[in-house]
Amino acid sequence: MWKIRQRLRDDGCPVTDSSPPSQHCYSARLLRPFGRLLGEHPDVPDEVAASIDALDPDERVPIAATHELLAGAIALTGDPDLGLRAAQKIEVGDFSALEYAASTARDARGAMETIVRYMHLINDALTITIADEGETCLATLDSAVVLPRAAEAYEVAAFFEAFRHRARGVVEDFEHEVLFTHPEPEDTRLYHEFFNERATIRFDQPVCGWRFRTAILDRELEDADPHLHALVSKHAEMLLADLPRAASFTSRVRERITAGLADGSAGIAQTAAALHVSQRTLGRRLEEEGTSFKELTEEIRRRLAIRYAGQTDLAFSEIAFLLGFSQTSAFHRAFKRWTGQTPREYRSAHRG
Repeated sequence: MWKIRQRLRDDGCPVTDSSPPSQHCYSARLLRPFGRLLGEHPDVPDEVAASIDALDPDERVPIAATHELLAGAIALTGDPDLGLRAAQKIEVGDFSALEYAASTARDARGAMETIVRYMHLINDALTITIADEGETCLATLDSAVVLPRAAEAYEVAAFFEAFRHRARGVVEDFEHEVLFTHPEPEDTRLYHEFFNERATIRFDQPVCGWRFRTAILDRELEDADPHLHALVSKHAEMLLADLPRAASFTSRVRERITAGLADGSAGIAQTAAALHVSQRTLGRRLEEEGTSFKELTEEIRRRLAIRYAGQTDLAFSEIAFLLGFSQTSAFHRAFKRWTGQTPREYRSAHRG
């Protein structure tokens, strides 16, 4: 189980444009903080951290295999907050070209735009969008692969930690909301310790990311260097062009499920037929990308249900219809399972 280097090589992503990968990949750079963390843990064999450290920083690691290994690490350590703790081990320079290009931008806005453009250098399943809401902005981290709690926590926290290292004077007064899609854990102390005291942390959200004051984007960075930024950005552009393109099968399935919910055509048989694959092939390809048809359907329904209940005036019977529930009562039971509240309770709380 812990022959990490060999496992990752056996399942590894090709690195040539002529043979595109069949699964989404992380850069091995994202694993470095986990190697440092596990190397300090008394219950983790030394070869575990050594296997991670031995990875070439420029290797591409299949996300599905990485999540299996993350589950194994959590089992060994008994620590469900392993993702947050690993983010605390991030060091300056871990994210190479992406990090240097962002940190040398003129201001926080330029840094954000750089991260949005070059994120696939370290995570080709992640798309970041910045939505201007007037006095606030919403930065959304949308993963094409369904993430376990520890992976999502690491994804959000790693972004924040890297920004904290490189944008000194900006995040110290970063009054913001931190959003997670996973349910609220029983113990949230580490979440509150990790993000600064001005942060409001919200769980069970339709998206993960941050909401922050738009004025933050105009703050100049201490390491701003227009000439170095242009040089490193050119290098990052070349690296991005050389990356193998990850298959978007999960995204295609997600789009098909979303489109088919209301008319009852979101089942696995209809989805497979629409994508011209067998049900068995659909299941196998989703498994290769770290998810399943059932997980995708549940996640899409949950996100849309929370969004419809909290942000629209649609009747709950209409929401149930749009999400493909045959009975409103079934929708109510599912919503209570997802959020711990009835749709009416959730709407009342969020309208406040």
